[in-house]
Amino acid sequence: MVVKAIESYEQFKSLIEGDKPIIIDFWATWCGPCRVIGPIFEKISDTPAGDKIDFYKVDVDAQEKISAEVGIQAMPTFVIFHKGQAVKKIVGANPNALQTGITEIANGL
Repeated sequence: MVVKAIESYEQFKSLIEGDKPIIIDFWATWCGPCRVIGPIFEKISDTPAGDKIDFYKVDVDAQEKISAEVGIQAMPTFVIFHKGQAVKKIVGANPNALQTGITEIANGL
């Protein structure tokens, strides 16, 4: 699956309210660790978990309202939403924690 950018607050609200879980990569263009883990996030989206979870990314500088509502304080931060609720948050460029978190949610469905 392709990782899609969230381009508006309205799009964000609509996506998180859906029945299918989504994971959002909150990143910034100037963030070195974000550039390192970004390709790993994209690879994970192509695994079987990508069939159960939709993958998105939010540029924290371009979408400040979304970042503020979610309470993003560090980049990268990955947040999994399901039915309007944040169900898991992974802070930092930690591929193992990211894979484990995604697997837990995908297997819990």
